[in-house]
Amino acid sequence: MKKRVIITLSLLLAAGICVGLLFLSRLAPEFVTNFYTRNVFRYISLPIKWLVNLVPFSVAEILLIIAAVALPVVLIITVIRCFYYRSARPAAKYGLHLVSLASVILIMYVLFGGFNYNALTFARRYGYDVRESTVQELMDLCVCLNEKAAECRNDLATDENGVVTTDMTVYEMIEKAGAGYEAISGRFPEFGSFYPKAKPAILSEGMCYLMISGIYPYIIPEAVVNYKTPSAELPHTICHEMAHQRGVAREDEANYVGYLAAVNNPDVFFRYSGYMEALSYCLSALGRASSVAYDQVRPLIHKGIMKDLSAASAFWSSFEEKNELPAKISAAVNDTYLQIQNIPDGTRSYGRVVDLLLAEYRAELSGDS
Repeated sequence: MKKRVIITLSLLLAAGICVGLLFLSRLAPEFVTNFYTRNVFRYISLPIKWLVNLVPFSVAEILLIIAAVALPVVLIITVIRCFYYRSARPAAKYGLHLVSLASVILIMYVLFGGFNYNALTFARRYGYDVRESTVQELMDLCVCLNEKAAECRNDLATDENGVVTTDMTVYEMIEKAGAGYEAISGRFPEFGSFYPKAKPAILSEGMCYLMISGIYPYIIPEAVVNYKTPSAELPHTICHEMAHQRGVAREDEANYVGYLAAVNNPDVFFRYSGYMEALSYCLSALGRASSVAYDQVRPLIHKGIMKDLSAASAFWSSFEEKNELPAKISAAVNDTYLQIQNIPDGTRSYGRVVDLLLAEYRAELSGDS
């Protein structure tokens, strides 16, 4: 028992140090970027990356399922033993093991990616000209993205409802996703290292009720995707989660990097997914900025693209309508998590992908891209 206490206290102390360093790292984003994100992060979990890449399913998800079953079962056994032996010793052991496990998870989270939240923003890292934009610029970007998406869509098949479709399986998409990152690795060298393939989630149905299209668990460097996500959204979702693997922690930046990887992929379905998702973000931003401007641009958007966006929206709404509570809990937890990670506006930061898209659009117009 004494050894268990010492081990638990040691792990708890190590976890406390890691959390302290995590908060201190907010004061030195350039150091975090150059020392951790571009160096330590790429190699510290390399053995785990090699191992999980050998397994076709999500190791993190399996561990989560095991923990969800084992912890309550062991707790019940512990309570029974306490009554049987009339001693609190089994409960103390259980508590120590639980604290030790939580400490190890926290240490792994910080060391295997948590620091990336405090690195320089993607815009500062690569010199993007992010600034306040005019409504006209946003309108022009929407029209530009619409044209690119429509051009891709012309080469794709549609179903009986006129919604774009594909015969690619999620495994085939996962195989093709890496090509997009290879295409942009010259521009962003840190994306060219070895990373495990994305994994389809076993619990995809449950993720639908939580309104989650993908997760990156950090303690295991796997990009886990909800394979039930509407097919037109799925390529971008895969690329988004793969961005987290490559040290892009912030959601708005992962959306943008996922867009880059998708639109630079040789496969036209990936390119369409990237442009469609980017257009969706920009249309939402335009609607918030000016309803008048939105009403002017909306008729210009390809009808097929709007069908695809409406079908995807209807898919997610169908799960939310079945049971709103899981979706609300998931959103609240995600919002709190992002705020803890020094992203004060929580889930609203997802919309800031538009700032990066606008910066890229301006660079293309000026010939600086």
